[in-house]
Amino acid sequence: MNAAEDSEAGVTLVELIIYVLLVGIILIATTMILTNSINTQRDVTSVSQATNRGQVMGRAIERAVRNALAFEVDATGTQLRVRTSLPGSLACQAFQLTAGQARLALESTALPALASDWTDWEDGVAQDGSTPFFATSGQQVFYTFEITTEAAPVRISGEASTRSTPTGVTAPCW
Repeated sequence: MNAAEDSEAGVTLVELIIYVLLVGIILIATTMILTNSINTQRDVTSVSQATNRGQVMGRAIERAVRNALAFEVDATGTQLRVRTSLPGSLACQAFQLTAGQARLALESTALPALASDWTDWEDGVAQDGSTPFFATSGQQVFYTFEITTEAAPVRISGEASTRSTPTGVTAPCW
C-alpha cells in the first residue's frame, strides 16, 4: 500500500459533517410531518366527537318536540320544557343550554323546579353569537348551539314541529 491509497481509505471530517447535517435535516422534517399529522388527527377527532354529541342532543330535542302535547321556552331562550305523549320517564322532558353546559331532565311526573337539579348532559356548549339557544314559532321549536372543540366550534341547529295534537296542558310536568 502506498501513501496515496492510505489517504483515500476513510471518510474525511468534511464528509462526516455533511452526512450528519443531511441526516439531521431529514429527521427534523420527519418530526415536523409527524407532529403536524398528530395535531391534525387530534383536531379531526375532536370535531367528529363534538358533531356526534351535538347530533345526539338535537335528536333528543326533536324527538321530545315531535311528541309534544305542550311545550314552553323560557324568556331567556335557554330552557325548553316539554310534556310529551311518550311513556314513563320520557313523559316530561326539559333541556337547558347555557354557556359551557347542557342539562337534561326526564321524569314521569313533575320536573324539578330548579335547573341545577337536572342531570348534567353535555359540556362545551356555547351560544352561536347572539342567537338564543331555543326559540318558538307556532308549534315549531328552533334550536341553535355550538359545541367547542380543540379546533373550530361545531354549529348545531335544527327545528322540530309537533306531530301530536297539542293539548296545551302542562300538568303534571310543570
